[in-house]
Amino acid sequence: MDTNYRANIGKWLPLPGDVLEKWFVNSSMVTESIDNLVKSIALIIQDITDSQICELEAYKRVANDLEEITKGYKSISTTSLSTHPIYKYKMRHFLMILKRKLNVLVRFTRNLINEIVDCKSDELLRIIFRLVNIYNDILDMDIDVSGPLTNVFCNDCPYILEPMKKISVTRILQVLAKNRAEESCHELIDCLLANYKPREKTDPITTISGDADVSENSSIEIYRALTRHLTPPIESSTSRTELEVSNIESIQTLVNTQNEQVLRLLNVVQDVSPKLFGTDALKTSKGETRLRSSAIKKVKNYYQEVAWGALSGILDHIVLWWSSEALATRHNHGAQQLKDWLSQFIQKNHVPQSVRPALQNLCDALGYHATITEWDQFFRLAYTSAFKCQSKASFTEVSDTGQMFVELFQLLVRLSNECEAGGEWVIGAPLIELPLSEQIVILHRLDHSVHTARLWIVQEAKIIAHTWELDVFFLLVKGDIVNCLEELSYLKLADHTSTLSMDSVSVQVYVCAKMRAKIVSEVNVNIDLLQKCSGKCVEILAKICRVVSLANLHMCFPRSSYWRKGSDVAPVTASLYVESYFEKVLLPVLEVIEDPETSNMILKIMCEAWLDYIYLHRVKFSQKNKRAWIARIPGIGTHASGNVRPQPRTMAGASRLEKIQLLLHRMTKTFQRIYYMKIIIRF
Repeated sequence: MDTNYRANIGKWLPLPGDVLEKWFVNSSMVTESIDNLVKSIALIIQDITDSQICELEAYKRVANDLEEITKGYKSISTTSLSTHPIYKYKMRHFLMILKRKLNVLVRFTRNLINEIVDCKSDELLRIIFRLVNIYNDILDMDIDVSGPLTNVFCNDCPYILEPMKKISVTRILQVLAKNRAEESCHELIDCLLANYKPREKTDPITTISGDADVSENSSIEIYRALTRHLTPPIESSTSRTELEVSNIESIQTLVNTQNEQVLRLLNVVQDVSPKLFGTDALKTSKGETRLRSSAIKKVKNYYQEVAWGALSGILDHIVLWWSSEALATRHNHGAQQLKDWLSQFIQKNHVPQSVRPALQNLCDALGYHATITEWDQFFRLAYTSAFKCQSKASFTEVSDTGQMFVELFQLLVRLSNECEAGGEWVIGAPLIELPLSEQIVILHRLDHSVHTARLWIVQEAKIIAHTWELDVFFLLVKGDIVNCLEELSYLKLADHTSTLSMDSVSVQVYVCAKMRAKIVSEVNVNIDLLQKCSGKCVEILAKICRVVSLANLHMCFPRSSYWRKGSDVAPVTASLYVESYFEKVLLPVLEVIEDPETSNMILKIMCEAWLDYIYLHRVKFSQKNKRAWIARIPGIGTHASGNVRPQPRTMAGASRLEKIQLLLHRMTKTFQRIYYMKIIIRF
C-alpha cells in the first residue's frame, strides 16, 4: 500500500511550475558543487601536510568556486517558499541539506586558511583574504542547522560542536604566530649564536665527542652543534667571523623583520579586506583611505606578544629534545651552563622587551631541567643504595647513604639560595623579578628529600638497633642527622608576606608567591621533624635495649640450682656471667659514644631488666648468693674498663644500684618481691 501511495502521490500534486523546477535543479547543482569543492580542499590540505607545494592556480580555483557557491546559495535561500505544503516541506528539506553541507565547507575553508596563512607571497595573501571575505560572508548568511532544544548525547567530537566564528585580523595574527613559531625558534637560535663570543676558539666536534673536562664555553659549543642542522654550512671566513662577533642588533633585526611581515600583511588586508579593520582603524586623507598609525602600532605590538608567546612555548623543547643531537641527551651540565650564560646575556645586554620574556622562560625551563636531572640522579642513588653495616673507622663521620643525602641537600640548598635575593638577584628586587616558579620546583623536591631521609633514618635505626651494632647506629644518629641538618642550616628563605600585602602584583606572581610560602612551611616542618629524629631513634634504642638485655641474661644467667647452694665463705669476685652481660650490652655503648645521658640510660635499662629477670624467674637466693649478688655490682667498672673509660655518671648509677643491693641484703624473704618493684620504680 505504501509503495502505491508513493508512486501515485505525484498525480495528486499541482504542477510545480518553471520557477520551482529551476529552484530544485539549482539547489541540486549547488549541493554537487559543494561536495566537489570539499573534496578539492581536502586534497589540497593533504598535499600541504605531505610537504607538497600546490600551485597558485589551485587556490584561485577554490576561491572562484567558493564565490560561485555563495552566490548560488544566496539566490536559492532568498526565493520564497511554495504555498503548497508538500512543495514547501520539500524545499525546506533541500535547504537543510544545503546548510549542513555549507557548514562542512566552511570548516574546510577555515582549515585551508589556517594552513596557508603563513605564506610569504603577496599574490597568495590576496587569495587568502579573498577566502576570508567569503568565509565571513557565509557566516553572515542563515546556515544554522541546530535546533533550539538540541541535546548532545555523545560528545565524541567536540571540535564539530563548536560554533563557527568569523575570522578577524587578530585571529589571522594568532594563526600566523603559531605556524611560524618553530621557524622563529630557529631564527632566534641563530641570533643567540651570533651574540655568543667565545673566549677561546675550540672545535665543537672535539669538545662534544670526548668526555673531556667541561669548559666554560662547552655548553655553547654543544648548543652550536645542536643547531648546526638548522643553517647551511658557512664557507666564507668573513661570515664565520661575523658569527663570532657579539651583535645584539641581530635580535632586534629579527623583531624588525617580523614587524615588516606584519606591515606587508596589513597592506594586503587594507586592499582586499578593509572591513576587517572596522571604521575606527581607517582614516580618509585627500580621498585616499589609509590605516591609522596608532592601529598599525597596536597590531604590531599584538603580533609581537602572540608570536613570542608561541615561540616561548616550544623553544625549550627544541633546545633540549627536538633534534638528533639534543642538549638534554648529550651533556649532563650543558643545560645549567647554557642557563647561566643566557642569564648573564639578558642582564648585560639591552634585549628587546618582547624577546626578554621568551629568553627568561628558556632560562627557567633550562633551570627546571638541570634541577630535575641532578635531583633525580642524587635522589635515585641515595634511595636505592643499600645501607652497609660496617665497623666505624676513626675518621668516618657519616654513612655511605647518609653522605648521598648530604650531597643531595647541598645541591638543593645551593639551587634554592641562588633564587633568593642577595645571590644572583638584587637585594630588594620586586617579586616579579625573582624566579619564584623555579624555586617552587626546587623546594618541592627539597621537602620530599628531607621527608624521605627522615623515614630512611628511622627505619634503618630500627633495623640496626635489633642487631645491637651500636657503632653503625650512632654513626647514623650522631653522624648522618647532624651532617644533614648542617647542610640544611645554610638554607635561606625570605618571607614575602609583607611584600604581597603592600605591593600590587599580577595574579601569576601572587599565586607563585603563595605556593612558595606553602612549600616553605612544609619544608620547615620536615626539617623540624628531622631535628627530633635523633631523640626518636634513641627512644627506639631504649625499647630494644630491654629486649636485648633480657635475651643476653637468658643466655648467660646461671640456673636456679646455682643460687641455692650454701656456703659460709663470702665471694671475692663477681660471677662470670656478669662480665659477659656487660660486655655484650653496655660495652658497645661506651666504646662508641661519650654521651653520659645515653650510657646512663642504657645502664639503667640493663639493671631494670636484670631485676625483672630475677623476679620473672623467681630466683631464690641463699645467704651466700645474696652477698655474691651484691659483690657483682662493683665489678661493673672492671668489666667496662679496658679500652673504655666509664663516665662519672655511669659509675654513679652503679653506686645507686649497690646501695639498693644493701637494702636487698637486709630484707626478709616475705617482702622480697615488694622491694623488687620499689627498686624498679626508684630507678
